[in-house]
Amino acid sequence: MSGSSMGRRPTMRDVARAAGVSQSLVSIVFRGAPGAGAQTRDRVLAAARELGYVRDESARSLRASQSTSIGVCFQTRQPFHHVLLDGMYAHTAGTNHPLVLSAVSDARDEATAIRGLLAYRCGALVLLGPRGDEQSLAAMAGDTPVVVVGRRVDDRSIDWVTSDDGLGMDQAVTHLRTLGHRRVLYLSCSRAAGGPDRLQAFHDAAAANGISRSVTVADGEMTEQRGARAAERLLAGSIVPTAVIAFNDRVALGLMEVLIRRGVAVPKDISVVGFDDSEIAQRDPVLMTSVHQDAESLARIAVERASQRIHPSSPPTDPHGTLVPTHLVVRSTTGEAPRR
Repeated sequence: MSGSSMGRRPTMRDVARAAGVSQSLVSIVFRGAPGAGAQTRDRVLAAARELGYVRDESARSLRASQSTSIGVCFQTRQPFHHVLLDGMYAHTAGTNHPLVLSAVSDARDEATAIRGLLAYRCGALVLLGPRGDEQSLAAMAGDTPVVVVGRRVDDRSIDWVTSDDGLGMDQAVTHLRTLGHRRVLYLSCSRAAGGPDRLQAFHDAAAANGISRSVTVADGEMTEQRGARAAERLLAGSIVPTAVIAFNDRVALGLMEVLIRRGVAVPKDISVVGFDDSEIAQRDPVLMTSVHQDAESLARIAVERASQRIHPSSPPTDPHGTLVPTHLVVRSTTGEAPRR
């Protein structure tokens, strides 16, 4: 019997009756707690699906002495955040850590999005690429555990996990230098959460490769439109670089589209390197050389840290921060430096 045919929203009691078990056993199954065998668990979940039963997480949180839900603040305009969300859903499936989402958009700022999660009484917050200052994040962490993804945080009351931009950027610059490139332009994004770290990584890699005096930095932001504008500025300049590293794959794609439209061959005239190794970079015919970020590991570690903060009896080995390795994936947008 479905929920609609019952004329009301099915309850846990309805599931128990349909599965032929007690209501307390149904609660054990949905909480993921020990005490229910595999066959019983399957029977309860099948009955719930048949009835169309959906747990009322807000009511459950209000009843519980401590919420086990994980609130996630993300940005609607960041495709990489969507990939991270997919990973977080995969790693919370079958656990008692339901995800509660709150988005940052053009019409909704970060503070409002985070307040929404706090109002829901989430057990812990995972903030994807937050732009707020550390002081406000630390104040928030005083009451609710916070895990920051995509940015290092000095305050030790906050956990963080981010990609090792230094490793990936060093591989990218070294790859270009090996191909003979010295005039390398980096399209940075100062307002992104990891923007300053990635910029510093570029300068460190340029110094390590002995090309600091010939590299340049310009604003590229985070979108295809900004990448296109950067390409127009680049082509209008008196000295055109032989290679460009973009803050992310979206900027690199916007740059490439203008270059090709203006008759500049990639990589014959200008080599291009993206960052993220997203679906954009892997798409044919783009096949972009890009620094790969391990989204699966970032998502898994974020979930683990949030869970460990909700259940402090099992503290993490490193209670503060984790760097996830990156690596360069070489495709068809980089080649030998042209002779100019």
